Amino acid sequence: MNENDTSDPPLTEVLGRLERDGDAVSVDFDRLFATDAADLWQICTDPGRLARWFAPVSGGLRPGGSFVIHFDDDDTPRCRVVACEPPTSFVWEWPIGDIATLVSVTVSPDDAATRLARLRVRHERLTPGQAAGYGAGWHTHLRCLDAEVAGSPSPDWGATWTALLGRYTALSEA
Repeated sequence: MNENDTSDPPLTEVLGRLERDGDAVSVDFDRLFATDAADLWQICTDPGRLARWFAPVSGGLRPGGSFVIHFDDDDTPRCRVVACEPPTSFVWEWPIGDIATLVSVTVSPDDAATRLARLRVRHERLTPGQAAGYGAGWHTHLRCLDAEVAGSPSPDWGATWTALLGRYTALSEA
């Protein structure tokens, strides 16, 4: 997909899972990427590489550290690292309003012979009203990550998010 493509995501594309636990909702993604686990870890933790597919970050991406995510829409959440076990897992609190949501990222080799790595992302403690937007957002970022790994242009973020939002809204209402 090129950066000018605003078409809907293919209907065969696997959506993330939404899981409810009382009033809290989690969005979960499990994706394979055509790179090795060490490179995928770098893509997910190196500020320069994060800026290319997620957003610019500043601060300490280390155990006990804190960092700020600088999104294009002037949203700048101040996050706190809860746990970090390089090169496999990273957990942080992401404040959304008065709620300290929790994001877990796990990287693992999937098949060394074919140079595939698995990325699992789980965003917990979302409200039912937030789940669709954050599901569409993470899904869009992961499409950008796929483009980063492939060395191809990222999809148009806004158009992709908008196209996915309806699908995640339907999923959250199911």
